[in-house]
Amino acid sequence: MVSTFDQPARLILTIGAWLKRLCVQIGAMFTNRSFRVIVLSLAIAVMSGVDLYLTLLYITKIGMNEINPLARAMMEYQSPTILAIWKTGTVVISVGILLLIRKQRSAEIGAWVGCCVLGWLMVHWFGFIDLNQSVGIELAQNQDDPSWIIISTGQEDGSGISTVID
Repeated sequence: MVSTFDQPARLILTIGAWLKRLCVQIGAMFTNRSFRVIVLSLAIAVMSGVDLYLTLLYITKIGMNEINPLARAMMEYQSPTILAIWKTGTVVISVGILLLIRKQRSAEIGAWVGCCVLGWLMVHWFGFIDLNQSVGIELAQNQDDPSWIIISTGQEDGSGISTVID
C-alpha cells in the first residue's frame, strides 16, 4: 500500500539527487582552467564597471583624490567621455588578453591578481563613500592636494557643486 507520505518523500529525494548532480557538474566546471579564467574575467569586467560608475559619479559631483598618475592624466582632459573610453578600453584589452590565453597558467594567475586588485579597490570605494557621508564635502575636498581632481560638467544643482545627469 502506498502512503500519502511517499509522494513528498520521493519528490524530496528527486530534488536532492538533482541538486547533487548540479553541484557535481558545477564543481567539475571549476576544475577546468579555461572556465575559471572566464569567470574571473567576468568578475573583473563587473568590478571595473562599478569602478567606472563610481569614479564618474564622484569626479563630476564632489571630486576625488586620484593617486594613479595615468588616470589623473585622463581626468585632466575634463571629459567624462574620454575617461570612460580610456577605462573601458584598458579593461577590454586586459580581459581580452586573459581570454585569448585562458588555457595558460599565466592567464589564471593574471585573472586572480586582477580580481584581488579590483576586490581591494571595491573595499577602498566603500571606505571612500563612508568617509564622504560622514565628513562634510568641504572637508573632503582638499584643494591643496595636487592629486585632487574634479571634472566640471557645466551644470549646477544650486549648491555650487557640479552634477552629472544620469
